[in-house]
Amino acid sequence: MAEKTILVFGGYGGAGSAISRSILKNTRARLIVAGRREDKARGLAEALNREFSCDRAAAAVADATDPSTLREAFGRADLVIDAATTVPFIETTARAAIVAGADWIDIHYPQDAFPILHALAPEMEKAGLTFVTQAGFLPGLPSAFVRRAASQFTKYRKVAVSAAMRSDFDPGGAALEFVDTLGDFSAEVYRGGEWRGAGLRDVRKVDFGPPLGEKSCYPLTLAEMGDLPEMLGIEELGAYVAGLNWFVDYLVTPLAFVLGKVKKGLGRRELARLLVWGSKRFTPPGEAVAVVLEAKGVRDGSEVFVKLRASHSDVYEFTAISVVAYLSQYLDGTAKKPGLSMMGHLVEPERFFEDLERMGAEVEMTVRPGEI
Repeated sequence: MAEKTILVFGGYGGAGSAISRSILKNTRARLIVAGRREDKARGLAEALNREFSCDRAAAAVADATDPSTLREAFGRADLVIDAATTVPFIETTARAAIVAGADWIDIHYPQDAFPILHALAPEMEKAGLTFVTQAGFLPGLPSAFVRRAASQFTKYRKVAVSAAMRSDFDPGGAALEFVDTLGDFSAEVYRGGEWRGAGLRDVRKVDFGPPLGEKSCYPLTLAEMGDLPEMLGIEELGAYVAGLNWFVDYLVTPLAFVLGKVKKGLGRRELARLLVWGSKRFTPPGEAVAVVLEAKGVRDGSEVFVKLRASHSDVYEFTAISVVAYLSQYLDGTAKKPGLSMMGHLVEPERFFEDLERMGAEVEMTVRPGEI
């Protein structure tokens, strides 16, 4: 059987280049590095071919503002991984994949991308295409964590999944996308049989282990979490994220929230510059990222506490191996079905975490009697 061809849109960016490299390292698929800049795409493809002593990587031009380039590039691939910071164009890029007959994975954080893709779901299913959204580490891992811990309970009661990272932001699309997310910020927790607005009373202290240590974590809304209470019979559920540093948390974040409520996108470039400067100036040196689940339930009539932690020293690499851990199941057909799915809902959880560990993440699970 011929190996699949995977196109990484935004393939020479921070996350995109890590995903491109991980595909060649961990699968036998062929790779197309794609983006607006042909020179950058070709340069990375050639460098990866040299690094892995192969000829599996090629380059293509794909510009979200020019649908014809998308259709032409996507038509060369079996699967498109959207790693570009182009959420305003997500309907255009998704439609181009549908027309090209290519499956799709995206790693977009902004939650306003999900309703756009959901509206296209009937077209995806009719075309028999597998579209996977909410992939990567955040979003992506939180729902996979919740599903991985479910096997430890006969009754799943309370669960919280928290993420923290220490990383410099570079100028460009990622910083702008993060500012846009702050402007659209909303927070919910599931309690009393429904999702409710969350506030300061829901802030949690979470120990992420070295080098991140204990951090205050704030609730947020992730589309991937929405259906889990009904799917798994969970009584209380929340997703949380730690702040970056005092400058970003107490200056950039409130400004972005207030300006975003006045007008979407107001001051985004200036705020992005502040974010980049503040992340470099006030964040301790050395990258780190971790996700921690803390859950309580019942097994065989006794209360059980579960803590599951996954961590890595590189944020982009952690995103990449999360995508490729799903990709290994996609490639053998284990996690592949027509229509729109969330990554964390589609994977087989135990194998997924085994693959994360195999590809370099530190994964540990503790199960003991007791409460959160």
